Amino acid sequence: MTAENLGASVAAPMEPRETEADVVIVGSALAGLVAGAILTRQGKRIVILEQADTVGGRGGAVRRPDGYWIDFGHRDGHDVGDCQLAWHYGAEAAREAGVEVKLRRVEQPLRLHRFPEDRVLEGGRWGPEGFLAAAGEFFECPVDGMAELGEIVGQLARAAAAEQEARLPETLGTWLPRHVRHPGVRRALLLMATVIFHRHPEEASVGRLMQFFRNPKGEGPFIPDDDEVGGMQGLMEPWARAIRARGGEIALGWKPLEIVVDGGRVRGAVAVDTTNLVREVRAPIVISTYPVWETFDLADEHLFPPAFVAAAHELRGHRADLVGWQAGLGRVPTIRATGVPDQHGGWNRLLRGPERAYRGGYQITSLSSRRAAPPGKHLLMLVMARWFRGGSTAGQSWTAARAELDEAIDYLRRFYADLDACVEWSAYQYVAAPQSTSWAWAPLRRHGLEAPGIHGLLLAGSTLEAPAAVVDVGAYAGLAAARRALALL
Repeated sequence: MTAENLGASVAAPMEPRETEADVVIVGSALAGLVAGAILTRQGKRIVILEQADTVGGRGGAVRRPDGYWIDFGHRDGHDVGDCQLAWHYGAEAAREAGVEVKLRRVEQPLRLHRFPEDRVLEGGRWGPEGFLAAAGEFFECPVDGMAELGEIVGQLARAAAAEQEARLPETLGTWLPRHVRHPGVRRALLLMATVIFHRHPEEASVGRLMQFFRNPKGEGPFIPDDDEVGGMQGLMEPWARAIRARGGEIALGWKPLEIVVDGGRVRGAVAVDTTNLVREVRAPIVISTYPVWETFDLADEHLFPPAFVAAAHELRGHRADLVGWQAGLGRVPTIRATGVPDQHGGWNRLLRGPERAYRGGYQITSLSSRRAAPPGKHLLMLVMARWFRGGSTAGQSWTAARAELDEAIDYLRRFYADLDACVEWSAYQYVAAPQSTSWAWAPLRRHGLEAPGIHGLLLAGSTLEAPAAVVDVGAYAGLAAARRALALL
């Protein structure tokens, strides 16, 4: 055999596809970025495996080529998002991580639109005090029911943790007839749940409404206002910058394939790239940012206790997807009734007909987030969350959904004098479930941080049971996961 043939028979060296880390994080949703920033500040080696080509999952925003940032995240992202946030645990996590997140407080947080009668109500505020102050107009509480409404809302807001827990399985539909005398007050409370964002308020948990009124909200709500990126991506990038600056790795384009479990302990995670080449990250701790039932795609559900698996699948039945309409504007549209360009940076809730049916809402994001649109331009987003019911795996048909969107768009054409003249481009949007934290209202208890029976697996998605408001749940989960990981290490 010649030297040339001998050399050809020797196997070529393999690329290094195995990594040692202290913690591997599945998904770059907010919780994963928060945990990663805290852990890298403590000198820990972390690797984040993210199948999309950008951080933030469904909670961030994606930049169009023309410079608009479209909220509700990457198509291939995980977890959920919103377009405003309370920021209590997030502020605590930012201090612990040494990260500055630039936010702009929404000074006018809530405006209510009733159509087709086209009545607009200004000045709404979140929380029990704000809701009571607007109870007559916003929630149509009759004058002779105001005292009872104040009493009931006060009871809900003062409920201790034990009472909240006891009321979790009870829905408003069963609770209201037994605890509220005035039918107008019952309707007002259902409208409150609708405006918060529940499409079927009679199915909402009483315990969750108690938690909503008691949860710390910070001074919000807020919208991210980052110097470099727009929309909700401004909530994601500051943590990613810190992770990278401290030597942590965010592996984009790597789809998590398996959480490795051996002998009741995690040993790391496996991922594949766009060519299905394999990478293994060995670590004694894995933090998953996925909704709990999606964890079973990575770790066999038979590794978990049957009761835990059953509860996770029950929670899965409370998902929602999202349909919407995004419009790039050449200028801010003018309100027909006042002749003044709209400057309301907060949320506009839409309720349809005498039954006040939930139709989502809209906001002009660029009034609060400087980078949401190119200079001199604006972005209007109209979105509707659609609840899955009865274990269904699909929402209403796109044809029905588009009809509801078009009805709302027609209303906006009446509310604004010049909307069509302002629109430079527009497109419908569809985000597959899970998108909104619809399970935040589910009449059942969510899961804890640690996976029962699997040492080192931390479940830090937004399905975590947490004393936090929407979006802030992710910050809470990341903070709790980082603290627990440090204790385990």
